[in-house]
Parts: sequence; structure tokens; C-alpha cells
Amino acid sequence: MARLVVVGGGIAGLAAAWSARCAAARAGVALDVLVLERGSEVGGKARTIVRDGWMVEGGPSGFLGGRPELDSLLRASGLENDAVLASARAKRRFLFRAGRLREIKTSPLGFARSGIMSFGGLLRLGVEPFIPRSRRTDDETVWAFAARRLGTEAADRLVSPMTLGIFAGDSRKLSLASAFPKMARLEREHGSLIRGLIARRGRTSAGPLTSLRGGMQSLPRQLAENGGFRVRCGATVRRIDRADIGWTVSIEGDGATLEADAVVIAAEPWVAASLFRPLDASAADALGAIPCPPVTVVALGFNSTARARIPDGFGVLIARGEGIRMLGNLWETSLYPGRGPAGGILVRAMFGGAVDESIGALDEAEMLTLARREVAQLYGLTAAPVFEHVVRLARAIPQYEVGHALRVAAVERAVETMPGLAVTGFGLRGVAFGDAAADGVRTGENLGRWLATCQIGSTACL
Repeated sequence: MARLVVVGGGIAGLAAAWSARCAAARAGVALDVLVLERGSEVGGKARTIVRDGWMVEGGPSGFLGGRPELDSLLRASGLENDAVLASARAKRRFLFRAGRLREIKTSPLGFARSGIMSFGGLLRLGVEPFIPRSRRTDDETVWAFAARRLGTEAADRLVSPMTLGIFAGDSRKLSLASAFPKMARLEREHGSLIRGLIARRGRTSAGPLTSLRGGMQSLPRQLAENGGFRVRCGATVRRIDRADIGWTVSIEGDGATLEADAVVIAAEPWVAASLFRPLDASAADALGAIPCPPVTVVALGFNSTARARIPDGFGVLIARGEGIRMLGNLWETSLYPGRGPAGGILVRAMFGGAVDESIGALDEAEMLTLARREVAQLYGLTAAPVFEHVVRLARAIPQYEVGHALRVAAVERAVETMPGLAVTGFGLRGVAFGDAAADGVRTGENLGRWLATCQIGSTACL
């Protein structure tokens, strides 16, 4: 029986383990799959905490449905009936600017009246279809692209807060092509963002915003339970080496060394960098150059008296320069059922990221004090929260900064020279939960087919 070792028990690694086993089985080959996770439980950045009737997501709170890879994982884990669609209120999204919450309306007239943009900024937005397509060949930043197409005001007031909400990232450093490839494609294919959006109206491939009844961590937990592979938690991989045939994986602590026919590295970028160092220095350097700044999530639960102050909707992003350190809020109990006790309101506040890396220096008590003060300021609340929980991530969302595509290419070139080694994870080809899951499925399927070919007797695998 061939053996596959997967390093990392986040959704990408678990998806790779499951899909590799399935691909080999379809070819008639049995595959022993072992997932090694250094933490005490699987899930990676997907962390669900349930306490006192409240459900807090320490990482992603949902995903866009309709992706076949995710549908397959839900079926494999037995959770296909646990998907929960976001409330229709999720379409209401807000921006805090000039001291006020302002709803981001989708209609042109409603947006113009929101006060988010000045009259001059609105005029500049209106001429976007007439801005010529760029002839640039370099890796353009998200901010530079937005300023060129939409104007500097829109880049600062709209695109930069959006970038904070998705990446906790700095729009002046992130690569457009890597972080928001769909935006780059709209200009490339239609010559204009507005014309492209009009042309694609009604043809979006994205499914509805979705979560899981038991929280986002329920998928990796159940996949580990029902996916047909073994999982060992508390196992830190110290080193991966080539063997005469296959690979060896050395584990810290007990000194165990495992033999494997193939290995998937599904660890976070800085961990993957250390594992690649003895194998390929250029790939290790590329992975080590992917920043992962700290993020702190503070969940505050309020009783029903706060309902008059906190809107029903998805949440609010906060433009920089507003005197508020927080990046934004999600209103979890407005989005999904079961996130709090009856009548309760759960506000999940995010801090830190690439624009505020010093947030990691604050301890839990300091974070709670900061969150209470800023949430009260944001909504005009006088009532104290009845529930509090802090999740601190010393290294959180990978930043796809300018040059990211070159870094990914360096890793992929290295892997091509090492049969039986594959790499996946949210540090490379998509930070969203669904992106990481889909990349793990594809990675595992390719490696499973390769292993099946080897077991059938092809010398090309050696």
C-alpha cells in the first residue's frame, strides 16, 4: 500500500488527503494517508468557539457556495445538510466615514446620496468606462489600479477599506493580479470595470454566502473523522528529505521518522519555508517572503437593547483616518441563525493586519478595553457587553504583495523537479476558505493519480 503524508491539518491539507485517497481508489489502488497537524486540533485558521450560547468564529465565518469541490467535501464529511445560507440582510453593507455609518447602496442614486464620495469623486467614477485599458506590464498594486481607473478618492474611500476587509491588507502593497484577479480580468477583457460588470450581470459564477450550522470548523473536524484517512495532532514536522525511493518525514519530540511515497506540504508559508530550505533554497526564500501579519478578533455579545443602535446587515468597514483602530465589524447574529442566544447581538471586531502590525503587542485585557471603547464609539452604545471572547492570531492572513506571482512560480518550479512532492494552502493561490479547499482538492487529486500510476508499475515515477 502506498503512503501519502500530508503536513498541515487545515482545510487545504485535509481536502488534499481526502481527494488523493479518492483519486487513487478510482484507479484501483489503496492509499494510506496520514495527516500530521502540529496543533491540538484540525482546522487551521477555521476556529469555532461555542460558549454560553454564543458561537464565535476566530477565522473565516463563511464561504461562497456553489463550488463543486466544497460540495464534494461537505458530502464526504456528512455535512451536506448542515449548510446555512446567509440572511437576505447580508446584502446591506456599511462604511464608517466622516464620523458616520453609511450604507453602501448598489443603485447609482442611492450610492451618490450616501455621502461616501464627494461630488468630484462621483464625477471621476462616472468617466471610468472612458479610461483606456492599461499597457502596463509590471505587477500593479491594488491601490494604483483603483486610482487609475476610479480615481484616488475611490481608491482611498472604497477600495482600501474593501482590501482591509478581505486581506486585512494594505492596498498600496498588494498585487492586483494575485489578490483580485477578477478585477484585472474585467479590464483585460472589457477595457473597463463598469462595462465588464454590466456585461457579466446575471452571469456570476459565485454562489450564495454560506456557513455551517455547527460553525466553520465543523467541516475540517468532520472531514478528519469521516474522510477515510488518519490524523495525528500535536505532531510538528521538523524536516522532509528525499529518500532513494520516496521521502522521509521527521517529527519533533519523539524523533520518529516516517517513510512516504509522496508528501503534501499544506502548512502556513513560514512553516513551509523551513521545510523547503533543505530541498530548494529559492522556493524557501519565496515562501519566507510572504508576510502574514497579526490579527486579533474580539467578539462582543450584547442583549436586545443594542438592537436599536446596531443595524441589521453584513457589517461595517472602517476607512483609515477616522480615529478608530478597528478594521471593521461583522454582525454575526444578523447573518446566520444560532450565533447567539435569543435576542442577542454578536459583533465580531477585527484589529491589526498589514496596516497595524503593532496590535500583536497588546494583551487580551488591553484588546478588550480597546474593542469595548471603539464599538461603543461606533454605534453610540452605553450598555456593556454581556459576552466577550478574544482570538489572537500572531500570524494571520497571507499578504499577496507585489511579486507574489513570481514567488508562487518559484515554488511551483521547485516542486516540478521533485516527483512525489506537492504544495497547497492559503499562502499561494487564494486566501478564502473556499479557495484553499478547492486548491487542496485539486492538489490531492493530481497526486493521487500520480501515485496510482506509480503503483501500477510505471518507472516514470522514480
